Amino acid sequence: MAWREQTQLIWHPDEVETHYEQPENAFCYFRKTFGLSGQPEAARVLLFADSRYMLYVNGAYVGRGPCRSDPREQYVDEWDITAHLRRGKNVFAVLALYYGYGTGQSISRIPALAVEAAIDLPGQEPLYVHSDAAWKCLTANAWLRSAPRINGCQGPMEIVDMGLLPGNWTEADYEDKGWVQAKGRGTRLSPFWNWVVRDIPLLEEGQIQAVGIVNKGVVAELPLPPERLHHQIHAEQPILQEASPCRQTLAGEYTVPASLPGQASVVTLDFGEMAAGYLQLEVTGSEGEILDVVYAEELWEGQALLNMNNNRPIDRYILAEGRHVLETAFAWRAFRYVQLRVRNHRGPVTLHRAGMRTRRYPLEHTASLQCRDKRLAGIWNISARTLRLCMQDGFLDSASREQQQWMGDGRWQAVINYYYSGDSRLHRKLLRQVGQSQDWTGMTKARYPDGHHNYPPIPSFCLAWICSFRDYVHYTGDTGLLQEWWPQLLLAIRWFTAYENGHGLLEDVPYWPFIDWGDGAGNTTLDVNRGGIVTALNLQYLEGLLTMAEFAARMNENDAQQLFAAKSARLKAAVAAWLWSGEEGAYADCLVDGALSGIVSEPTNALALLHLHDPDDERVPRIFRRVFSGRTGAPVVGGSPYFMLVIGRALSRIGRTGRALELIMSRYGAMLDAGSTTTWERWSVFHRQADGTISYSSASHAWGASPIVFVFEGIFGLRPLAPGFRSFELAPAPCGLEQLSAALPTPHGEIRMALQRAGTGRYALELAIPEGCWGRLYGQTLAAGAQTIIIENQADGFRRLS
Repeated sequence: MAWREQTQLIWHPDEVETHYEQPENAFCYFRKTFGLSGQPEAARVLLFADSRYMLYVNGAYVGRGPCRSDPREQYVDEWDITAHLRRGKNVFAVLALYYGYGTGQSISRIPALAVEAAIDLPGQEPLYVHSDAAWKCLTANAWLRSAPRINGCQGPMEIVDMGLLPGNWTEADYEDKGWVQAKGRGTRLSPFWNWVVRDIPLLEEGQIQAVGIVNKGVVAELPLPPERLHHQIHAEQPILQEASPCRQTLAGEYTVPASLPGQASVVTLDFGEMAAGYLQLEVTGSEGEILDVVYAEELWEGQALLNMNNNRPIDRYILAEGRHVLETAFAWRAFRYVQLRVRNHRGPVTLHRAGMRTRRYPLEHTASLQCRDKRLAGIWNISARTLRLCMQDGFLDSASREQQQWMGDGRWQAVINYYYSGDSRLHRKLLRQVGQSQDWTGMTKARYPDGHHNYPPIPSFCLAWICSFRDYVHYTGDTGLLQEWWPQLLLAIRWFTAYENGHGLLEDVPYWPFIDWGDGAGNTTLDVNRGGIVTALNLQYLEGLLTMAEFAARMNENDAQQLFAAKSARLKAAVAAWLWSGEEGAYADCLVDGALSGIVSEPTNALALLHLHDPDDERVPRIFRRVFSGRTGAPVVGGSPYFMLVIGRALSRIGRTGRALELIMSRYGAMLDAGSTTTWERWSVFHRQADGTISYSSASHAWGASPIVFVFEGIFGLRPLAPGFRSFELAPAPCGLEQLSAALPTPHGEIRMALQRAGTGRYALELAIPEGCWGRLYGQTLAAGAQTIIIENQADGFRRLS
């Protein structure tokens, strides 16, 4: 896209960038009034800010942005504002924030706001309203600019003095005589040189309310300056153990009990389930009273814990006299619990309402599951909720702690979402944006866009980027993206050839050797950190080579296809020869200095079952017995939720779907037993350290939402034969379940399927196939329409009877 000539990048004149001195945490108000001679027929506004904005039109909140992007291909939001405009005087009002530093979602350039509205009036040429030097602006000094950051991936805590807010500044009749003219510059010669209207939909917003109070009490204060707010709350945490647990429904108003001097009153609100968005509080208090807000996914002994190094989700409101509506402006959170601390108690502090403006990526149609087994149904529900939480303006690792677009996480989230909604736009955006991070050697960043550079690359995530293109083509049929990025994919796979040894095995590959966290039991992890030959990485490289051979064939690159086929065959033989432990009956995690590791893990051997061996290979039953059966008693490092999609697929491939279900029911069932409404990053949230302190990991990690895929691929044996499931095959493995039914949304309509026990070893399979689609069951074609088929468990698996 191109801005009109009159549109400028504007900011407060005292803080316009000079290319060497940049403001930090610069909050700024902007206003532009204009008149309309009639009621518009249509009106749309293009809007961008570095780094964040909130848009109001005539006092009405419109939305927030922008979408995360690389500034070299800068996304611009487009809003329909027709319903907000009127005849006569109108105003655009924008609250903007410039970070002045990079985060895990943004790359800092210059403080900048660009606005361009096109308004259609009856019988007239379109009227354009541009951001330029005629706009008024005011430094938003209600926000403390020296506020500490939430963590390295996010911006500042919002420490807001309500007494400094400028009243009805978003209204057209507000008196802005004390405001100054903005300073503008052209959009062409700027740090943004490719402007693009965002290619994913605007996020949908909703409203939820807190449902109850789970504890309340007091805490002895340890006063520190606001710049050390996180240190203050962290130091006060041990004292909070005296807070008394309670279960109180939050209906109507709640008055926070007064506290003694030197104490803060503590009240913990429960929203009933995890959600993502912006906290909203309606509060009456006295001038100078302080309301600290600490957000938590889960509580530990009544406390909303902080990780001082990477998770400090805190906001502060300094109250003015009277009743106020508070809402976090830019720092969206994901939480279930909100722990309030009221300081400087001078009178009653009444909480009239506690709610959240939720945000998530909009989906028109989603998959569903009805199951008589309540445990499996519960696991589906927490998986679906977590996937939605982590679908924002990208596939995010966690909705709370980092909110970053990691490639490894995103690959599996994209696959899960093809079964959940079929919407491919976030996947396409993920592939393009991670590709934009590629350096001259071919290596991609592990997560992007980002501007905080706190981790080295992860080679396995670069391989995930390559293989994720195959997922995209497989499920969508769109080869245009592959053609566009083919040269970069060649450069990426070429990077790995520098680390091939004489047998074709990758050896001593640099950077972060992440494969999987492991199961966490007894502090066991995969043996991948000592260098040498890492088996799992070589198996992922094998998948990458096979993928590139397939791509080369599509691109009619015959020489490349032969090269990648030959390299993959050589690598297959080398892995089987050098990394197999005959003594263990499984693949070792690594080979270092000529010695095989003594560690055997699920992730490594699941990759071998998927990419190295056919299901009837003689090593397969040995691998299953040693690694996955759970019957040998020999030590095995389990996979974390991140690897459960791979594990489930591997076990289903070798006819062990029932064992995959057992693992899912046991491991994810523990999340249900803990009362969680989401899937976790690891198999536990809280971890006691050697010094007795408690650390914790993310409780909303969508890389663990793979049970959605397992229901379709494992239990129903569903595989697409054509993009969009226009044709598909089924090979059900009911795993002893009594009854379950599922609906899969496709571009052609809903595929509905159900299994109902119909006697010993028999099930009734009910199918409803949309028009224009067809299926295949055990080699027989199924036409569109509704049908019921009886299947029976025979010696070699289920077979069709009628």
